[in-house]
Amino acid sequence: MNLASELAGLVDQFEPIARPGGVGRVLMVMGGSRGAGASTVARELARLCAQRTARGVWLFDLDFTDTAQARATRVRGQAFDAGFGRPTPWQLGAGSRLVMRESAQRQLFVSEIQTAPETRLQARLSAMPDYWKALREAIDLAIIDAPGQSRAPLVLAPDVDGVILVADARQHDSTGLMARREAIEAAGGVVAGVIVNRAAEAGQAA
Repeated sequence: MNLASELAGLVDQFEPIARPGGVGRVLMVMGGSRGAGASTVARELARLCAQRTARGVWLFDLDFTDTAQARATRVRGQAFDAGFGRPTPWQLGAGSRLVMRESAQRQLFVSEIQTAPETRLQARLSAMPDYWKALREAIDLAIIDAPGQSRAPLVLAPDVDGVILVADARQHDSTGLMARREAIEAAGGVVAGVIVNRAAEAGQAA
């Protein structure tokens, strides 16, 4: 089946997208293995949720070496700082900064790395609950696209409301997926669910 229609049922469970009292949510999408299709799931989930929000959805791409999500969503317009005047969960070297830009779809904002010429990108993640608290007060939903091949995003697990794992149905050995779940829980995070991607090419169905 089509990914959008499959995820629509999941989005229905989020209604209202922001929790009672207008408090937003923060979810992280992480692949159980490389190529599981987590980035596509994160992007489609963000797109569907953005259609139902008043304060918008922010999609954070933690693959700082690329701008895949920004390209895929065709970001445009003015870039603005996402720091809220607070220390951020990402620390980048001098000459680099993470900005948010509105995508081609209204109410969907996507992160983008801006790096000065001749600058070597350096990035580190750390727990920063105060930042995510401020974000929840400003927007309806943040979705973090976490690279499946990296353990660095695990430090954010306790700060988010839940982690959605994406499994590749073509891999019959679930050892890697279970190891990822155990790592999330050991870090203090909560696995909110597992999406099994059955597409012949990652990300086309779920």
